[in-house]
Amino acid sequence: MKKEFLSKIKEGCFSVLPIALLVIVLALVSPDFAPDDTALYPYRFGPVLVSFLLSVIPLIIGMALFNIGAEKSTGKIGSLVGKTLTKRKSLVLLLIIALLMGFLATMAEPDLGVLASRLFPASISQKWIFVAVSAIGVGLFLMIAILRVIFDKSIKYWLALGYGLVFMLATLADKDFFSVIFDAGGVTTGPVTVPFILSLGVGVASVLGGSNAEDDSFGYSGLCSLGTVLAVTCFSVVLKKLGLGNVETSLGEAVNGGNQALGIPSLFYQIEGWNTILGAYLTALKENAINVGISILPILLFFLGYNFYLKLHKKEFWSIIIGLVYVYVGLVLFLFAAEAGLMSVAYNLGQNFASVTSQGRIWEVLLVCFLFGFISMLAEPSVHVLADQVSEVSRGSINKPTIFVALCMSTGIAIVLNVIRTTYNIDMAYFVVPLLFLALFLAFLSPDIYVSIAIDSAGVATGTMASCFFLPMFIGYAKKIYSSNPSFGEMILRNGFGIVGIMSILPIICMEIVGISSVVRTKFAYRKALRAVFEEDDSQVIHLPC
Repeated sequence: MKKEFLSKIKEGCFSVLPIALLVIVLALVSPDFAPDDTALYPYRFGPVLVSFLLSVIPLIIGMALFNIGAEKSTGKIGSLVGKTLTKRKSLVLLLIIALLMGFLATMAEPDLGVLASRLFPASISQKWIFVAVSAIGVGLFLMIAILRVIFDKSIKYWLALGYGLVFMLATLADKDFFSVIFDAGGVTTGPVTVPFILSLGVGVASVLGGSNAEDDSFGYSGLCSLGTVLAVTCFSVVLKKLGLGNVETSLGEAVNGGNQALGIPSLFYQIEGWNTILGAYLTALKENAINVGISILPILLFFLGYNFYLKLHKKEFWSIIIGLVYVYVGLVLFLFAAEAGLMSVAYNLGQNFASVTSQGRIWEVLLVCFLFGFISMLAEPSVHVLADQVSEVSRGSINKPTIFVALCMSTGIAIVLNVIRTTYNIDMAYFVVPLLFLALFLAFLSPDIYVSIAIDSAGVATGTMASCFFLPMFIGYAKKIYSSNPSFGEMILRNGFGIVGIMSILPIICMEIVGISSVVRTKFAYRKALRAVFEEDDSQVIHLPC
C-alpha cells in the first residue's frame, strides 16, 4: 500500500507541479499576468498566488488517494456489476441497474454540481432539476451503450444520430443557452462517474464482447455525455415553449445588467487579502466535506444493497469499503484545494488576460492559454483512470504517453479557440457544428476502437480541472471584456460558458487522427515488409548458364 501511495504521489507531482510552476513564472516574468495587484505586492507573491501554492500539496495528496480508491472501489463495483448481471442473461435487469447506476453516479458528480451552482446561484430547486435532467440523460444512454454491445452495432451511427437530434432540437432552444448545453455534457463525466461507467463497460464487454471485446470496452463515457447534451437540450426547449423562463432570466435577478454577475466573488472564493485566505479554506473544506459525502452516500448504499446478491468475500468487501473512504477523502482534498486555490487564481488570471487582450496583445494570451490547456490535462484525475484502462485492455498497444499527448494538444487548441470566440463574441454554433461534423467524418476513417476511445477521452478530459480552473477563468475573462456592455448578463452566459463544450469535442478529433495514423503506419510497415520479402526471394534466384 505504501509503495502504491508513493507511486501515485509521484504521479501527482508530475501532473500538478507544472501548472504551479507556469503560474509562478508568469507572475515573475510579467506583472500583467500576475494574479495579485503588483502595486500592493511588489514581489508579486500576494494572497491569491500564495493561497494557490498552499493548495498544491492537498491537490497532489487528494489526487493520489482518489486514484487508489477509484481502482479499489468504484471501478471494482462497476466491473462486478457488469460481469455478474451479464452472466445472469437478464437483459431487463441489466438495463434497469445500468439506468440506476448512471443516474446515481451523475447525481453524485461534483463537477456537474459546480456548473449548476454557477448557472443557478439563487435557486436550489432549479439547480437540482438541472442536475436530475442531466442524470436521466446519462442513465438512458448508458442503457443504449449496453444495447449497442449486445446487438453489435457500431458506435459511429449512434453518434451521428444523437448529434443530429441535438442540432435539430437546438434550433428550438434559447440561443444563449447553447454554450451551457455542451458544457453540461462535458462535466457530467467526471471523477465519480468515469470509474463507474468505464469499468461497467469493461465488465459487460468481457462477457458479451467476444472477438470485439476490446472495441466494445470503450465508448460508454462518450455516449453518456451525448445523453446529457440531448437531455439538457430538451430541457431548454421545454422551458422556452412553456414560458417558464430560462437561465438568463434566473441570472438576471442577480445580474440585472451590473457587474456582480453570478456572485463571482463568493462562488470562486475570491481572495481579497491575507485575512481572507483562512476563511476561504475553511469554507471550501466544510462545503466539500458535506457535498462529497452526499455524493458518495448513494454509491455506498447501492453497493451495500447489491452485495446481498454478490455475497463478496469479507476481505474483498472491506477492500471496496476502504476504497470508498479513499475516494471520499481524496475528492474532499482535491476539490477543496481546487476551489480554494485554483478558482481564485484562475478568475484573476482571466481578468488579467482580458486586460492584456484589450492592449492589442492577444497573441501573448493565446500562447499562455495554450500552455495552460496543454499542462492542465496532466492534472486531471479521470484522464489517468482512462489511460490505465486503455493500456490494460489494449495490452499496451495504445500506450499512456500517446493518449496524454493527444489530449494535451486537443485541450490547448480548445482553449485557444475559446479565447478567440469570447474576445470577438462569435456564436458558439460556429465552432461546435463544424468541429462535430469533422469528428463524425473522421470517425468513419478511424478504426472502431480508436473511435470508442476518442469519445471516452472527450468525457474524461472535461473533468474537475475544466470546471474548477477554465470555467472561472473564462467567466473572469468575459466579465472584464464585457463589463461596460448593456447586456452584461447575456454576454456572460453566452461567452463565459462554453469552454467545457469545446474541450469535449477536440479530444475526439485528436484521438481519431491518432487512430487514422496508426492504420497508415500499419499499412506502410506491411508493404515495406512485403517488399523486403520479395526482394529477398529475388536475390535467391539462381541463374544457370545457357
